[in-house]
Formats: sequence, structure tokens, C-alpha cells
Amino acid sequence: MELKTGLKTLVDELDRVHKGAEPWSEEVGIPDFVTADNGMQRYFTQKAREALWQFSSTLHQNRPKNSLKIEPEEYYKIVRQAVADLHAEERFLGFDGIDAGNLIASLKSLIEERLAKITNEHTHYFPAWTLGMERNGPFSLGPVTILSRADWIDKVDFPENGKDRYLNQPEANHRWKEILNSALQQPKDKSLLEGLAGAVYRAVSTCPALVEVTIYGYERQFSRKLARLVSKTALDSVSLGIGAPECFLQQALQDERLPPVGSDSLIETNGFLWLPGSVLGGRFPSLSPERVVQALTDMNEIIPAFEAILKGLVDPGNHPHPKLVNRWATALDWFGEGNRESSDTIALAKLGTCLDVLCCGGKNVGIRDMVVHLTGTDGDVQVIGGSRPRTLKQLIKDIYDHGRSQILHGTHYDRLESFAAERKHAAYLARIVLIESAVRLQSYDGLDDEKAFRII
Repeated sequence: MELKTGLKTLVDELDRVHKGAEPWSEEVGIPDFVTADNGMQRYFTQKAREALWQFSSTLHQNRPKNSLKIEPEEYYKIVRQAVADLHAEERFLGFDGIDAGNLIASLKSLIEERLAKITNEHTHYFPAWTLGMERNGPFSLGPVTILSRADWIDKVDFPENGKDRYLNQPEANHRWKEILNSALQQPKDKSLLEGLAGAVYRAVSTCPALVEVTIYGYERQFSRKLARLVSKTALDSVSLGIGAPECFLQQALQDERLPPVGSDSLIETNGFLWLPGSVLGGRFPSLSPERVVQALTDMNEIIPAFEAILKGLVDPGNHPHPKLVNRWATALDWFGEGNRESSDTIALAKLGTCLDVLCCGGKNVGIRDMVVHLTGTDGDVQVIGGSRPRTLKQLIKDIYDHGRSQILHGTHYDRLESFAAERKHAAYLARIVLIESAVRLQSYDGLDDEKAFRII
């Protein structure tokens, strides 16, 4: 829809509503209204909202690339307010959509002026479970830093006027760090915390660490979305480097979908109960602090590759291959979810998707060519022994055709059919490919092509 046509439809509907029409009996839900700068209200009917969305979307899609990054939904709110302000000032009076250039230019200018006032630097903190690498001090991985709760509390603070006014409890507010630290050391004490300490306690009491990342050039909500993806990639990168599947369960952001730490079983035989059984799951910490330190030391050669990718996610404009960086991170996301998955069948589908994303399609043959290239192993070389030996070519066909494709297309529906061995093989293969492709990306000087990991 052209801007002139869309704006004309919107203005006509606003004019109709604000010249005595009573459309609300025909509307579903609560009336949608905005208070303009001059104190008057502007109502948006369903028809007005549809026209506004079309107009706002067109403006959003045609913004300069170096503009503040903002999602369409948040941009819509700013456009709605600007339209309401101009309409309440009767700036659209007599508007017929023919000579709309100056009016649209004024509207754009007002929108960008308001966007320019939005702070475009935001530091986000995400409570998380980790392997404990932050115990002896903050641990950095490129633009991402992992801190213990104590280090985080020492680092941050509220503005003085906020501490003076919040809940009218200035004395407690100015001691919020002391109160919070004391409460975190006594988690079984359910006493109500006063002031700011109570608000922060709810956010940080569950997880022992916080992941920090600063995003530039994005509106606040959009920057949080990117920051979360970067933080998740950082944790999953460390888990990828260490290699144990349970690391993906022990390292995760607070809002991740995770299985319980343990589970119980109740069984009856011949009419009588057995004693309840209990099993600890993969989330229970399994690495000692010493082993974590040694594992990170062993990763020294690949950590720079992970850091370069994280920097590329935060600041794609300064990375030579932003598309490949994003593709690698997306493949890692599937790999991480595959390792967190409790069902072997679904895990195999996710691990196969990891390879599919990294390869950018190509199905079985494309993945095979990528794996052969990245590992240096010929497709006809036997890589699985035992009673059912498999060549690399056959293994990849099993993972993609027999596994991922048939699972997602519904061919496999028997949930008792075992895919444990296939899952283990797929995870091993995908880990090697992910690490190798990340390392090679550091020195790659070719095109930022979606299929480049096949030849990198």
C-alpha cells in the first residue's frame, strides 16, 4: 500500500470517528485510544488500526539501515502517538491524499525525532545456571561476561533519587546491597525484604550467576531480544567446547525450558507398592571447580573463534561475515536444544536440523559434502564399528533421511522405538562440525554466502 493511500484511509477514519460518529457499539473489546500532547484523545477503530498498521509497516520497512533498530510492534506505537498528536492539532484538516508529500515528511520527521530520544545503549543481565566458571571472578567471552551474584551486586546500583523514593523506604533502599547479600546467604529465611532488596531478590534468588551483555543501536525491548540470543549462544558455546551433553542442562538461562533436577517413581506389583525410587537428572552439577578450570584451559585454542562469533552477533556491521555468524549461532541453538531434549527421537530431529541449518539445505548429500570437507574424512570410510558398521556416508544418511526427515514427516510414530545410538552419533558428529566451522570462520576471506560452510 502506498503511503499516501494508507494515510488517506487512516485520516478519513479518524475524521469520521471524531466528527460525531459512534462506532463503538460495533467494535469488539475495549476502545483503543491515545492521549495526544494537547490533552485530547484520539480513538482508533478496527479499520483505523488496520490502516495504521499498513502505514507504519511501510514506513518501518523503508527506514535507513543505520537507523535505531526497533521491532515493528514498538515502531507502530510511536507512529500511532505521532498520528494522534497531529490529528488532535488539526494538522490533517482538509487532507485529501493528493498533495501529501509535505505532510508525510513532517510525520516522518516527528517519528524520527522521537526515536532519536530513545536511549540506544542497554546493558542486560540474565540470571543463569552455569558450571561455576565465575566463582573466582567475572568470566568473559568476547562481549559477554558471566558474574557471580556477589560480583554483580557490587557492580550495579540504583540512582540516588530512586533510593530516596521507592516505596517510601529510603533507609532500606540505601542498604539494599547489604540486605540482599544477607538474604541470599540465608535462602530458607522467608522473611519479607524491605525496599529495593525485595524487588531484586525475586529476580536473582533462583540462579547463582548472571550473564551480562551490552547492546548498541537498538530500542530497549529489541535490544533485550538480541542480548538474550547472544547470552544463550555464549553459554552453549562453552558447553559445546567442553563436550559433555549434560553441560547443556547445567548451563542455561533462567527462563529456559528445562527438565527437573530429579524425578521420583512409584510402582505397584501384585497389588503392593515398592518403595519410591528417585533419580537425579542431568541438571545436577557433575564437574568439580578444578575440572571446570581445566576444561576451559583445554579450550584456549577455540575460545577466540567463539568470541569472534559473539562479537559478530552484537555488532554485525563490523564483522565480514554477519550472515554466516548468524547461521552458525542458529545451528548451535538447535544443537543445544537437541542436547537438552529428554526424548531421543525429538533430539535426533533437532540435531539433524542443526546440521541442516549449518549446511543451508542440500539434504543428505549437502550435509555429507559439508561434513567430508570439514572433517577431512572420505564418505566411504567406516566410522562406526560393531554389529552394524557404517561408513560416514551411511551415518549421515541415517541421521538425516532415516532420522530427522522421517521423524518430522511422521513416518516414525512408535515412541518406544529406540534412537539412542543415532542420537549419540549425531551429537558427536555435529559437535565436531560446529567447532571446526567456527575455527575456520576466523580466517575465512570469501563471500558471506549462505552455503559457505560447505567449502570454508
